[in-house]
Parts: sequence; structure tokens; C-alpha cells
Amino acid sequence: MKIGLDTAPAALRGTYFQHLASVLARYAPEHEYIIGAEVNDDVDLYHGFRSSLPLSVHLRRVPSVMTVPNLNFLRYPHLYTFAERLFVLTLYRRALRRAGRVITVSAPAREELSERLNIDPSKIEVMVPLAVPAPRGNPSQAELEHVRRKYALPEHFILMIGTVEPRHNHQAVFAALADAASPAGMVVCGRRTAWSDYLLGYARARRIAARVDFIYELTPSDLPALFRLARVFAYLPDADAEASVVPVVEALRAGLPMVLSDTQVNREAAGEAAAYVRPEARGEVLAALENALEDVSWRRTMQERERRRAELFSEYAVAERLMQIYTSL
Repeated sequence: MKIGLDTAPAALRGTYFQHLASVLARYAPEHEYIIGAEVNDDVDLYHGFRSSLPLSVHLRRVPSVMTVPNLNFLRYPHLYTFAERLFVLTLYRRALRRAGRVITVSAPAREELSERLNIDPSKIEVMVPLAVPAPRGNPSQAELEHVRRKYALPEHFILMIGTVEPRHNHQAVFAALADAASPAGMVVCGRRTAWSDYLLGYARARRIAARVDFIYELTPSDLPALFRLARVFAYLPDADAEASVVPVVEALRAGLPMVLSDTQVNREAAGEAAAYVRPEARGEVLAALENALEDVSWRRTMQERERRRAELFSEYAVAERLMQIYTSL
């Protein structure tokens, strides 16, 4: 089977399809994979991320799979003009109804597509995106120490990764850090924003500024080492609409104990391999972080659960699931 893969700029990361094609070629080499501009009229199946299907695919009625990486066009109408939103909605609705299968990254997204765009729920599949390349191997001790010195990281720290905005509840972790008996530090990794400046002021007011480090520009290749060096990963987005499975999968693969906000998306990703809290419940956040930092038995249990859970997100598992979807059309 000859499979055409889209290379839309909005499709997760710029190298997404190169990565996807290499993984599929490794685990399903009996098929041929055509990427982007090289997609021609004789493909047997098309997998795209755009809000529309190529004309040749539509005219030839080529079986197609559409992945919807986010629902911003539904959830954040203020980001678009009325004309833009109407245009995108029309294209998506038409393309998704024509597609043989639709892939989303969470059950809430599946329900939202079904209800708001009237897409048949029986053809919507939920699966993790292959946006998290598996590390080639664990960083060596020398590499870990290099990264620790490069960013002047403390010996023990809580790691938070992602956009520094109120909706990710960094302040809840800052407050817990100020009240905790543990001397652990905190590392916030994400581009500088007005909210990160506010948080720095808050840390000074709570007298924990010396224990907090901001990394505004992280070298991507340093990320695996950062996950290995951290003591705990905290990820507390407000709601399912704001959550991404990507950082959770990164932490699972690193065996890094996690404290997550209690959302459906987080639970779908981590299962029983994490502690869940309500970000607004200050006592819950404090207790969970202290336990994750200090309870050796709990940490060992979570790391074993993470090891098993991470297998669900392996390249092999994703490739196998995609091939099941492809061959069902």
C-alpha cells in the first residue's frame, strides 16, 4: 500500500511527518510512504492534518485519515475573525465528514468533534500523537552533570514545563514550595511571559526566589536530561481543554514521579502512574508534592507503574495502532 502523509505547517512540529514516516517504515516496512509535496495521484491512502483534503484525494475518493491536533478553532473563537472562523469551520466539517477515520488526542476532544461538528463518533479514534520522539537512550552521567551545570540546577527540584500562564497553575506549586518542609527547589521551563515576571515577584514575596529557577530558552536536546535530573514533575493545567499529553508522556518515559491536575486528559495519559490534585486545593497540592519528594516507597511504586504505562506510548504501539486504522479503510 502506498500511503501519502501531509506536511501542513500546523501539524504539531515541523519534523512530525519525517518522524512518523521513519517509525512506520521501521515497524511496517511492507508499505511505501510518500511525504508532503511528493504525494501524487496514485496513493492508496492519505493521512492529513490540514483542515481540508487535497483535490486529487477528494476527486479519486482515496481513503483518508484526518488527525485534528487541537480544537482551537472551536474553543477560542476570539483568536479568529468571523470570516476566518467560518472558513475554517466549513473546511474542517467537510473534510472530517469525508474522512474514513478521524484521530484526536483525547476523549473530550472526540466528544466535542462529534457534538459540535456532527461527526459520526464511531469513526473518531483517540490515540496519543507521535509528537514525542523516544529518546535514543538514557543520558549518561556526564551528560546529566553537563546539563546540571549548564542551567545551574539544584540537587533536588520540582520541574514544570510549558507555557507560563495562569491556566497552568504555577502559583499553586510556588505556594506549596513556600509551605513545604522539603528544601527542594523548583525549575520552570517555558518562554518568558508577563506571568513569569509576576511569579518571580511572588517568589520574592514568599522568600523562595533563591529556590526557583526559570529556563526561558531550553536547548531541545537537553530535555531528556532535565527529566532525569528532576525529582518530581508537576503539571497542573486548569481543564481538559488546556491539557497536553506530550509532557506527561515525556515524564512517563523518564520514570519521573508526577503530580498532575485531576483532568480526564491527564488520567487518560498517566492512568494510575501519578498523584492527582485539584490545583485550587492548596492542601492537596502541598501534601502530594511533599509525598512525591520524600516517600521512597511511593516513588518506587510510581516508577514501576510508569515503566509499564510508557509502553502504551512506544513508537511500536503508535505504529501498530495507526496500521490498524489504515488497514480498516
